Amino acid sequence: MEYTLVSDFHGRQYRVGENSTELIGRSRAWMLRAPWAAMAAAGLLQYGIAATLPALARTNGWSSTETLCVLGVWVACQAGVAVPATWLYRRGAPRRLLAFAAVLCGIGLATPAHTGNVAGVLLGYSVLGGLGAGLVYVVCIGVATEWFPERIASVTGAVSGAFGYGAVPFVLVASGVDARPVVFDVAAVLVFGAVVSAALVVRRPPEHWWPAQLDPRLWALDRRLNRSIPNNAPAIRAHGPADALRSGMLPLMWALVGILAAMALFDLAYLGTSGSGVAVPVAVLAFATGLARVVTGRLSDRVGRRRMLMAALLLGGLAQFGLLAGVSGDRPVAVLLSAAVAGAGTGAGYSLLVGLVRDWFGDEATLPNYGLVYTGKAVGGVAGLLLVAAPGNHVAFAVAGLLGIGGALAATVLRRPGRPGLPLPGR
Repeated sequence: MEYTLVSDFHGRQYRVGENSTELIGRSRAWMLRAPWAAMAAAGLLQYGIAATLPALARTNGWSSTETLCVLGVWVACQAGVAVPATWLYRRGAPRRLLAFAAVLCGIGLATPAHTGNVAGVLLGYSVLGGLGAGLVYVVCIGVATEWFPERIASVTGAVSGAFGYGAVPFVLVASGVDARPVVFDVAAVLVFGAVVSAALVVRRPPEHWWPAQLDPRLWALDRRLNRSIPNNAPAIRAHGPADALRSGMLPLMWALVGILAAMALFDLAYLGTSGSGVAVPVAVLAFATGLARVVTGRLSDRVGRRRMLMAALLLGGLAQFGLLAGVSGDRPVAVLLSAAVAGAGTGAGYSLLVGLVRDWFGDEATLPNYGLVYTGKAVGGVAGLLLVAAPGNHVAFAVAGLLGIGGALAATVLRRPGRPGLPLPGR
C-alpha cells in the first residue's frame, strides 16, 4: 500500500493514501463500534455498583465508611492506571490490554456475588475491577480517536458517553431484584464477553494516519470541512508531557478534572447510598452523563471547547444547590431534574478535555497528556466521597457547588500554550 506524508500550514503531519479496509480488512466504523460496546460494559462497574451499594451494605453489614471506601478505592484505581495504560497502549498493545481488562472487569463484577468480606471486595472489585475499567477507558478512547482524527470531539463524546448510559439497564434491573448474587454473575459474564469481543476487533492505525477520502490540507483551512474552525485553534507546536506540565495549562486541566470528579462522585455516592429507591436517581444521573458527552462533543466544534468546559463546570456547580433544595424539601422530582443537570455538567467536562488536550498540546502526545489529566479524577473523586461522609447535607452540597463555580472561573485562565503575549501600544 502506497502512502504519502504531507504537512498542513500548522506543521502537522498526515499519512494519506491508505483506507481502513486495506489496513485492517474492515471499515473503520468497527473501530468506533467495538470501543463503544466495551465502554458501555465497563460503565457498570462505576454506576451499576454504586446503585447496589445500599443492598450490599445491608446484606453484608458494612458500615457507611466501609461502603464509601469500596467505591473510593475503585475510583483511585480506575483513574490512577491511566498513565501506565497510555504508556502500554502507545507501545502497540491495545488488544492485549483490552483482553486483560476483560478478565479484571469480570472478576470485579463477580466479586460481590461471592464474598461479603470488605477486604475481599476491596481487592476483587475495587482494585482489580478498577484497574480493568481504567484500562478499557484508555484503550477505547485511544483507538477511537486515532481512527477518526478529523472528528475527535464527537467520537470521544460517543465512546465515553457509553460509559454512562450503558450502565442504566443494570442499575434498574439490579436494584429491582435487590442485587441478588446471580445478577452480578450474569453481568460479569456479559461484561467480559463485550470487552473481550472488542479486544478481538480493535487495531491501531499507523502513526499520523489520515482517512484517504479527505485532504488534510483543505481540512485544516476550510471551515465547511472542519466545523471546529475558528473556535478551536490547533497547537502552535507539539507539547510532550514535560512541556505540557511546564506550560501550567496541563496542571490546571488536572485540577479541573479533579473538580468535575469531586462533584460527580459526590452526587453518585450520595444518591447511591441515600437509602431505598436509589435506582431511578442513579439511572437518571448516568443517562444524563452519557447523553451530555455525546451532545457537547458535537457542539464544542461550533462553540469552542474552552467555553463549553466553563459552562459544564458552572452547570454542575449550580446543580448541587438544586439537589440540596430537592433533598432538603423531600421533592423527588426536583432531585431527579437536578441529578440530570448535575450529570450533564460533570460528564461533559471529561469528553471536552480530550479535545482540548489535543487542540493545545498537539496530536502526537494527546493520549499521554490526557492520561496525566485524567488522574485528577483519582484525587477529586476520593475528595467527593469524603464530602458524603461529612456531617450535614447543607455544607457538603454547598462545598460541591462552590467547587464547580470556582472551577468555571478558573477555566477562564486556560490559554493555548506557546501563544505569545501582545504588548499594548506604547509599552
